[in-house]
Amino acid sequence: MFNTELYAAAAAKIPEKYLLTNLVSMRARQIQDRTSDPMIDPTDLSPIDIALKEIAEGLLTHQWGEEEAEKSDAEKLFG
Repeated sequence: MFNTELYAAAAAKIPEKYLLTNLVSMRARQIQDRTSDPMIDPTDLSPIDIALKEIAEGLLTHQWGEEEAEKSDAEKLFG
């Protein structure tokens, strides 16, 4: 499982739950596979909690490309 307080803090930074889920999943996999080092002190935290804390602290973000940023939400979803 994951820390619900860290999830709430991360969701405040990235309110789109599917985007947040994908970012956490990708980042946790990087940490678990040791292809990337944690940006925080990982003491007593699972890879998922590390990813959530990095997002909550603003160390890990997502930004649409310029082309995507100009599109409406419907255009992003349906083309």
